[in-house]
Amino acid sequence: MYDIALLNWIHNHVIPQSIPFLQFISDSTTFVSITMAFLVIVFAMISKSKDLRRQFFMLVTVLLLVLIITQGLKSIIDRDRPFTTYPEIEKLSSGGDSSFPSGHTLEAFAMAAAISLLFPRKRIIIPVYLWALSIAYSRIALGVHYPSDVLAGIVIGSLTGFFVPWIFRRYRYG
Repeated sequence: MYDIALLNWIHNHVIPQSIPFLQFISDSTTFVSITMAFLVIVFAMISKSKDLRRQFFMLVTVLLLVLIITQGLKSIIDRDRPFTTYPEIEKLSSGGDSSFPSGHTLEAFAMAAAISLLFPRKRIIIPVYLWALSIAYSRIALGVHYPSDVLAGIVIGSLTGFFVPWIFRRYRYG
């Protein structure tokens, strides 16, 4: 009940001129995630840093785990998209089959959490979390996810992003 009410409110109060930006930010998720990992390996090769190489492998592990978790949960839970169930919700972006959890949000928050642990500087943490939050908001505003899908993406993604570096460090790989 609160889920659809919040979705309706956000979706119906989107500034029409912001829709292309929201679509762009939503579509940028995987490109930005891969680019962040790629930049780490480039800097690792330039500086010949073993630490940066390990951090690159942690980020790649995060991305692979995100893919497995997202696809696994989507196939198990198989929740209809809001625009399918509620005709008043207009689909303003691409969305796959299952709605739960928001894969875009899960990926963005997993990368934000991992990046914030691996590179704990405000000038890195703030922009990466602003990027993740804008993706989360865009998925609701564009009508392709319920707020609960996005909340699950935030929680599961954050846990994934914190878990991978912890495991690497726990077993002395990082």
